[in-house]
Amino acid sequence: MRDRIFEICPWNSERVSRVFCYECHELLLHNPVLMPEDLAAFADLVRNRDLDEDEKPNDYTRIGGRIRLFHEIIATGLRELLRAVPQ
Repeated sequence: MRDRIFEICPWNSERVSRVFCYECHELLLHNPVLMPEDLAAFADLVRNRDLDEDEKPNDYTRIGGRIRLFHEIIATGLRELLRAVPQ
């Protein structure tokens, strides 16, 4: 059993669930495509926000920060792509 990364869900989504079709759940959500340049850019952002670590700490503060950052990246990308959709 591991300690929780977040004591309270940062997105207020604790115990919220959705039903997805098999393809979306198993194939899309479990298999994101991350290219080497994506990971390099993510690593740059992690370092810029002081969320990197050389050794595993005793708490989950930095990994929690990286989880929040990853969500921020996805949310920002979705907003930008939706803004580009013709009305």
